[in-house]
Amino acid sequence: MDRIRTRAMLIAMGLVLVIIAMFTFAIVQDKQDVLEEKTLAHRQLLKNSFDLAMADTYAGLNTLAYKLAGDRNVVDAFAARDREALYRYSLPYFQEAKKHGDADLTGFISADGIHFLRVQDPAKYGDNIVHKRPILARAIESKKPIMSLDVTIYDVAVVAIIPVFKDEKFIGIVQTVAKINRVQKRLDVNSGVKSAIVFDTARLKQVLPDSDAIDYRGYSLVSSNDPLFEHLPDHFTFTKSDQYHINDADYVIASRPLKNYENETIAMMTCAFDITQDVQYYREEFRNLLIASALLLIGMGIALHYGFSALIRRINRDAEITKALNHRLEQQLYVDHLTSLPNRQALLRDIHEDRFYALMLLNIDNFKEINDFYGHAMGDKTLLRLADSIADVIRHFPIKLYKMPSDEFALVVTEPLSRTKLEQARSTIVNHLEERNYDLDGATIYISLTVGMDIAESSRSTNRIALLINADMALKSAKKRHLSYLLYDETMQIKKEYEQNILWNKKVKEAIEDRRFTLHYQPVVDYKGGTVVEYEALIRMIDHDGSVISPAYFLSAAKKSRLYPLISRFVIDEVFKMLETTSYNYAINLSVDDIIDSHTREYLMKKLSYSIHSDRLIFELLESEGIENYQEVSAFITEAKRFGCKIAIDDFGTGYSNFAHIIKLDVDILKIDGSLIRNVDTDPNAQTILNAVAEFSKHLGFKTVAEFVHNEAVYDKCRELGVDYLQGYYIAPPHPLA
Repeated sequence: MDRIRTRAMLIAMGLVLVIIAMFTFAIVQDKQDVLEEKTLAHRQLLKNSFDLAMADTYAGLNTLAYKLAGDRNVVDAFAARDREALYRYSLPYFQEAKKHGDADLTGFISADGIHFLRVQDPAKYGDNIVHKRPILARAIESKKPIMSLDVTIYDVAVVAIIPVFKDEKFIGIVQTVAKINRVQKRLDVNSGVKSAIVFDTARLKQVLPDSDAIDYRGYSLVSSNDPLFEHLPDHFTFTKSDQYHINDADYVIASRPLKNYENETIAMMTCAFDITQDVQYYREEFRNLLIASALLLIGMGIALHYGFSALIRRINRDAEITKALNHRLEQQLYVDHLTSLPNRQALLRDIHEDRFYALMLLNIDNFKEINDFYGHAMGDKTLLRLADSIADVIRHFPIKLYKMPSDEFALVVTEPLSRTKLEQARSTIVNHLEERNYDLDGATIYISLTVGMDIAESSRSTNRIALLINADMALKSAKKRHLSYLLYDETMQIKKEYEQNILWNKKVKEAIEDRRFTLHYQPVVDYKGGTVVEYEALIRMIDHDGSVISPAYFLSAAKKSRLYPLISRFVIDEVFKMLETTSYNYAINLSVDDIIDSHTREYLMKKLSYSIHSDRLIFELLESEGIENYQEVSAFITEAKRFGCKIAIDDFGTGYSNFAHIIKLDVDILKIDGSLIRNVDTDPNAQTILNAVAEFSKHLGFKTVAEFVHNEAVYDKCRELGVDYLQGYYIAPPHPLA
């Protein structure tokens, strides 16, 4: 019996050992999987943190570079090679960027590769380091922006290079630089990650031969935020992400290649995450399992019971840790860091996953003024208070709030509402927000809002993302039309207008680059003597196929871009050439945009001061623009008349038609709009108005011109009613002058 009992006990213990071994193997494997999941989560956190740090660094450098390249004073000083003025105008931008931690170095390199000015070290200039820094040669050759890692004579750095043009002429580049430790600091601030950057040793020695960086197998340590990277193990390699035991601690160390503007790997970003606690926890768990296994041998039932209970608790705890890490990563991607609201990325995610019935975009009209007057800190506080106010008022509605970039918020309706209720909700929300004021640090802040909205309707084939696009177009259109609210409607053709503007902007830019503009001239005649008293200069574009394009197609789009002043300068240059080579009088159409643009106005006045034929020049101004911008236009007229120029009011009769204003503007000629002339031969009212304008003009000493004279009957009637000069297709269409 004893032998049977012993054999039975041995068999039972063997079965228990097999079961324990199976459970132990399964649990150990599960723990290893959990540890690997944690490691992967750490690696992803490292990647996201670095991407965020680099993005912040590039954003700061680009902002500084474009401010410098877009400042007219800076560009003029650079073009004039006035180093002292360039330093004076550039220094405030550089100091502000350095104060905010965005840049360490800024310099201007001429088109010939000579270092014209180092803002941080103005006494050091005139050297040519293009042969050491191919990135500068590439930027000068391509005349295009470049962002890259590079080695300067000062240190390894992140570099942004922007081309600088003066009147379409390339004059050099502006370089903004942040030392690589800026990235380290941002990385440390964002996530507290231990990190280092190692640079290609050969490339580093080429520019910094005296560098005392620590070398690791062809790479040199140029920046780190922890001494750990100065004592890496001998078997460490940058090409493999692995777990290492260093100084009684365990780390996940991962590297990623950093490429330059030519997509060459010139550096490695190496990050380390301390997983000592995870490893210790894993080892403790393993030791506890062995103890539990021993206890199972003594009491199989109790041990198995407690073992399973402990297993479930520990698995849940590991799942919570993994969930917390995933939540942290999601917070970085989908939550606005200032307001803690879901951001635009979250909206794009949700708009594909959830059903939204309407979307409103709220934009703060005066946010730029708040930032400029009170500072960005006050702007942030305003956004926070406004976010709280929006959250408070929408709690009564099925609406979800998102923080969009800059000063915009998105409100999405998550349940179906009638048009009436939706409009009531919008009105209630906006009124609630605009009726409030915010007392912040002793200042009272008032805000006004512009709203663009789109409604998802079954009658319109609107895809989900189009809801956001349409609301954005409605918002921009409301801004353009000076409306506080606009609901998207396909009949508004906003999208088509955008597409047309983009198309014609492209065509205008290409025509400027290819010099495919020309002037046609339409004569204004004195019917009494049959002589030409002036030629009106009219801009035309020559298409690729040689066809002539009217300004009605492209001029409006050009005025919405920065290309319009270039067209104005072309017209001015061509007319002054005609003044020098012919004996005719010429008329140039000027908009208020031309008059209030300081560069165009100065350019025109300089031309007048150098010309001896200014008395044969006539400037035609739109009546409505002249009245609405009286001070600017009046000052321009006074200045132009000093050179003997004449002033004509174009399209008279379409605007205010106030002779008192016209007299104050001291004009010489009234060009009567075609809407009055077109049917003057058959329309008694038009005849009465035209006769009155002609009589008043004679008494006031003005000359009158009838535009759009398109047939003989109109021609005869204008003569009969006393108009001085005639212009139109019946007399002659616009045409080139030989």
